[in-house]
Amino acid sequence: MKKQKKRNNQIAPFVVNFCKNISPETPILVPLRPLMGKPANECFTLVPEHVSTYGGKQHIGWSIHVWKSVLIEAEFHCVWESPEGELIDITPKMFEAENIIFLPDSTKSYTGRQVDNIRKSISSDVNVTKFIRLAQEYYRYINHGDLADYHGEIEIKEDFIDQYNLMVELERNLIRKFGYGRGIATIGGFVRNHLPFSIVN
Repeated sequence: MKKQKKRNNQIAPFVVNFCKNISPETPILVPLRPLMGKPANECFTLVPEHVSTYGGKQHIGWSIHVWKSVLIEAEFHCVWESPEGELIDITPKMFEAENIIFLPDSTKSYTGRQVDNIRKSISSDVNVTKFIRLAQEYYRYINHGDLADYHGEIEIKEDFIDQYNLMVELERNLIRKFGYGRGIATIGGFVRNHLPFSIVN
């Protein structure tokens, strides 16, 4: 872990400032080395399994993404610490990248329920704020009541379809204006690693 802490100064200052409002710990660059043949985005299943087989530890925190000129976002996530003390993101993604920005957060634990992403606008466009608000409403809609413990596809019903369609339209308009994709922001510039940004399929 000491090796990665030396790379803190590579992370863009606005990302570091965003992280200060989420966790008292420091964001670091963590190498992405996904396990072959495993499902994407299932870190809270894969990392404990890996620990039980190969040793090491699970570290819970947030993966930090930037939609350039639009917003910055923290996604609840966990990574593996090897027996040698190196933090590694072993969870397959829907994109290719060398590193992620990982913000450790020892105040959090995983209970089996979804955790909403934390988003902040980095744009003067009012539609970004509207999109973030609708994304929060969408999360609450698909996690209310018994749905909080459900993992799988959820049908959008008539009571939310208008808000959902507006969220989709806003995202498409933002993509047309600012471009498509997420990545990480370092002092050397923006590195795109996501092709689809969307929370919308």
